[in-house]
Amino acid sequence: MSLFIVGLGPGGPEHRTAAAERAVREADVVIGYGPYVDQCADLLDEQEVVRGTMGEELERAREAVERARSGRVALVSSGDAGVHGMAARTLAMAEGIDVTVVPGVTAALATAAVLGAPLADDWATLSLSDLHLPLETVERRLTGLAMSGIALALYNPRSKTRTEPFDRALAILREHRSGETPVVVATDVAREGESLETTTLAEIDATTVTMRSLVLVAGETAEWAGEWLVALRDRANIKGPGPFMLGEGAT
Repeated sequence: MSLFIVGLGPGGPEHRTAAAERAVREADVVIGYGPYVDQCADLLDEQEVVRGTMGEELERAREAVERARSGRVALVSSGDAGVHGMAARTLAMAEGIDVTVVPGVTAALATAAVLGAPLADDWATLSLSDLHLPLETVERRLTGLAMSGIALALYNPRSKTRTEPFDRALAILREHRSGETPVVVATDVAREGESLETTTLAEIDATTVTMRSLVLVAGETAEWAGEWLVALRDRANIKGPGPFMLGEGAT
């Protein structure tokens, strides 16, 4: 039988791939964290649905693998299942079954599209969660990336009870980047209630950041071109009516 590890995209059905929809529609069993199951509710008909809660990721992966030994299973994740999602832990225990990983649009790409092209130059993603990784390791990785000057998409930045990692991240970034660096806090991107707060590294209000937020820190080649945040590797060869207007969009 078979297991499909499905990335549903960041929000509504308009950002879902045809392959993701097909995998969910044709499954015998759909397994996922409750809000992710809700995200594909329009695709559910006669499938058995197994809804999980936060913190049960390992149990969901194990159940999906066992169910796939006797049926067709879709294990659903928001965004892309391979980007801080369910794919890695599931594949690690999926020996002996047929597995397909179905890619999805990530929160970083959805946020970038709304802003313009801030990830057109080199960029990296980093999860600030220290639940499964020591904070010291997160800080070491972030320090290297902060020094590199590339754009950063920060996942799992801050919760009501887990505030230290984001506070430490801001301190590290401010040590290595200009205070004028554009920063965008994208919350519920591509979902109902989407909000985008455009600010700078010096002025960002940490209390506006939640676990539903993605924090995008512009790279050293990014500037505002009117309302668009654009990163250019070779700005000197770009022909246009005038130079970029750094700061024009930061309101």
